[in-house]
Amino acid sequence: MPLDGCFIHYLVDELRDELINSRINKITCPNPSDLIMQLKVKVNNQYKNKDLFISARLDAPIIYLTNEKFVNPTTPTNFCMVLRKYLEHGLIKDIKQKDNDRLIIINILARTELDDDLNLNLIIELMGRNSNIILTKEDFIIIDAMRKLPPSTTNSRLILPKAFYEFKESDKKKNPFVDSFISLNELQGLSKTLIEALNNKSAKEIRNYLNQKIDPVIYQKGEKQDFYAYPIDSNDHIIERFDTLSSLLYTYYHLTKKNDSSQKIELEKVLKKEIKKLNTKKNNLCLDLDKAKDNLKYNDLGILLQTNLYKVKKGDSFIIVNDFYHDNKEIKLLLNPLLDPKQNLNHYFTLAKKAKKTLVEADKQLNLVNEDLDYFEELLFQIEQCSNEEIEEIRLELTNNGFLKNKNKGKERKIKIKISSFVVDDCIIYYGKNNLQNSEVTHKLSSSNDYWFHVKDIPGSHVLVKVPANDKDYVLSEKVIRFAANIAAKYSKAAKSSSVPVDYTKIRYVKKIPKDKGSHVTYTNQKTIYIDPE
Repeated sequence: MPLDGCFIHYLVDELRDELINSRINKITCPNPSDLIMQLKVKVNNQYKNKDLFISARLDAPIIYLTNEKFVNPTTPTNFCMVLRKYLEHGLIKDIKQKDNDRLIIINILARTELDDDLNLNLIIELMGRNSNIILTKEDFIIIDAMRKLPPSTTNSRLILPKAFYEFKESDKKKNPFVDSFISLNELQGLSKTLIEALNNKSAKEIRNYLNQKIDPVIYQKGEKQDFYAYPIDSNDHIIERFDTLSSLLYTYYHLTKKNDSSQKIELEKVLKKEIKKLNTKKNNLCLDLDKAKDNLKYNDLGILLQTNLYKVKKGDSFIIVNDFYHDNKEIKLLLNPLLDPKQNLNHYFTLAKKAKKTLVEADKQLNLVNEDLDYFEELLFQIEQCSNEEIEEIRLELTNNGFLKNKNKGKERKIKIKISSFVVDDCIIYYGKNNLQNSEVTHKLSSSNDYWFHVKDIPGSHVLVKVPANDKDYVLSEKVIRFAANIAAKYSKAAKSSSVPVDYTKIRYVKKIPKDKGSHVTYTNQKTIYIDPE
């Protein structure tokens, strides 16, 4: 794990330089495992806003400064409310590390309701499955915690309000940045990768190595991507260098790892539930269709019975007739002995008539189910590649289509749809990453002479190339065509394929499909380019 005690040491130094005496303006919790402190920091006699992201996720605990925009849930967690009560408008007085462990303590000077000073500790345990965020008083009496640990035979520590916070028992190893040491085995907080790099070095060499100037990198080692505060092995391939550890962590965890927010997980559950219901309905419709196709035989059997009806008497349970549909072979027609001959005949034709109606209606319903399945599976794909901010647009779409409840008590929800774009040559290229954005790009931002791109027969982004001054004679350059086609392929289900066919045509030939839940369109007069997504 690259986030070892030594990395935390460098990170705490960076955060301390950035955030000492900054004021906590607001605290938000986009999901139960994450929190964001919105800070006001004084830099060169000017105040700047900075956001500190802290996560206690069991698979990716982390802390870093970020510019990412988060969408907050309608109802904050209880822990978030406690943090707001105690920490908002407080000052960060110090940020320190416990020994060389993966544990950070933020000392905060807050105010009581009577305007007295109140010293608090926000303790951040970045310890994998044992990660936690804990708020304590100055004397380490716990106020609240993100994850509470009640008394049990498996818990060696008690994490509950009013309990005393106890640091985890130390392994009695030494802090390489503070203590004197002789060998590598004495040191605390070194990852396996770092131990391998320091093996066979003297104590002086180890100390010099650990105190080198940081040079944050994401690197490739074999098939695995990793990161550290500086290059560890000269043989590793450096993918990207960064000015700060926060920018490194943001890139690695947000862009490379793409951690799912709780809102993404919630929407995925809704969509998967709808898909499961639709698949069940589809299976039932297919069974109805098979049964109806089989019941069509009653029309021919009814005609055979009608031809031989003079032979039937009330009380007969069957009649043997020659089947002139199949070489006059003898077949047995079952009858209801409680019905007269005419009623038996009507029963046969009624079954055939019902089968015909079922075929028509079931086929119609099956088409609707398949359309809905395509719609929900497309939304699932869009959720995978959307940011935390864009997830709200998908939520709005599901609310407007009746699949989610409107929590605003009947009021129409409105959000500003943000469209991504590039400028290539003298053209602006807009592209959507979900249905609302696609509709905005295709039907609101476009003019009649603009060009529209989309991967052929595959769900994906609507890409619009706005030509200068809506020039009807403007000819797209190969550079613009390939760039726009690349975006369309990149943000589609064919993103990992090669030689992806991308259709493009003028926007005047693109038509919206009436009453469509998504952003599907029809188009004509298209040309096709094959592209390898990059």
